[in-house]
Amino acid sequence: MSGSDRGGSEVWRPEPKPVNQNKGGAGGQGGGGVADPCVLSEVTNLNSVNAAVLQTVGVGDVLVVDFEPGPPRRLLAKTATGQTVGSITSPSMLQIIQCIATRNMTYVAEVLAINGAICQVKVQTQ
Repeated sequence: MSGSDRGGSEVWRPEPKPVNQNKGGAGGQGGGGVADPCVLSEVTNLNSVNAAVLQTVGVGDVLVVDFEPGPPRRLLAKTATGQTVGSITSPSMLQIIQCIATRNMTYVAEVLAINGAICQVKVQTQ
């Protein structure tokens, strides 16, 4: 088997797209521009879910996506009162971190489904 080709712990994640720090402000200028890599929407499951906090959350609730620089660097989905429901380790994780760190973007995670300890969310630009 050749499954040991992974050099580092983050090799499986795609590299984030370059972020223009001056972008933003006045809405779309129109006319064939390149899509903003910080405007995204992705469905994923939360990891390391806190079962006690999950019981206070329902489908349709909007969670705050919070970046903790660490180490380790983490994206957390939190309730409006600041309780951590779980962590986000989606393929766009590095892109989201870069956009928060360089452009001060904000993201939310809408709860789509809860099945036991599994919480499916839609992470998107706020």
